[in-house]
Amino acid sequence: MLSLILSMVSAIISGIFATIVLYRWWVGRRNYTLAWGIGLVMYFLGTFSQVILSFTWSPFFFGLWYWSGALMVAPWLGQGTAYLLIRRGNIARNMQMALILVGLMTLPWTLFFTPFNGDAWHLNADMTEVYRDVYDANGELVQPGIMSGSARGTVRFFSPIMNIWGTVLLVGGAIYSARAFRRKQVMRHRMIGNLFIAAGGLFPAFGGALIRLGDPSFKYFGEMMGAILIFIGFLYATRGDKVTRGVIKTVGASD
Repeated sequence: MLSLILSMVSAIISGIFATIVLYRWWVGRRNYTLAWGIGLVMYFLGTFSQVILSFTWSPFFFGLWYWSGALMVAPWLGQGTAYLLIRRGNIARNMQMALILVGLMTLPWTLFFTPFNGDAWHLNADMTEVYRDVYDANGELVQPGIMSGSARGTVRFFSPIMNIWGTVLLVGGAIYSARAFRRKQVMRHRMIGNLFIAAGGLFPAFGGALIRLGDPSFKYFGEMMGAILIFIGFLYATRGDKVTRGVIKTVGASD
């Protein structure tokens, strides 16, 4: 039940956040806001899929959960930071082309061709516990997870690469920006905002690390805190921005 509540909060926050950022892209047509917006849409799709999977088994939503959450969120958020900080040549653009290529390669494979073992799912399943295979001390398969061992050479291969890549860009870029604003003694609100973003980027990464160490309990809390802190950082960094104020008023009026 707790995992469901945390997933719902994460989905709501990331959905609102994605709407604001994509509206900013629509108004300003900046590459970094589009990349961030895509990353936040992936954040929403991953957490929304967790909500669906808390009630019923769906191979489609499980594949979407894994693809969007484990493969796409971190690198797309990091790509937005890359566009802001890497101004030389076409480096940021080439990075995005590589990201798009990996996304297009892994999406159909994850959704339609990766074998899933639906028998491992149960009502109110904690997906972080049941999607991996369980082996005994001798290395023998005791309980196959939802994502079978045959998938390890395909979509699982990209997961650590994409997450490390994206987290380093997002967190490292936010810390670099915060230090730059502090050193120049300008725009203190942007310095604080970037520190929140850096902290928010670390929470999901820590959750993923704990999953690999056998403790899945922090994943949902890490997702929620990541969305909250990055959202706070964004609002703080863009404080006083007319576009941000306008879209927040629009979202509030539609509720």
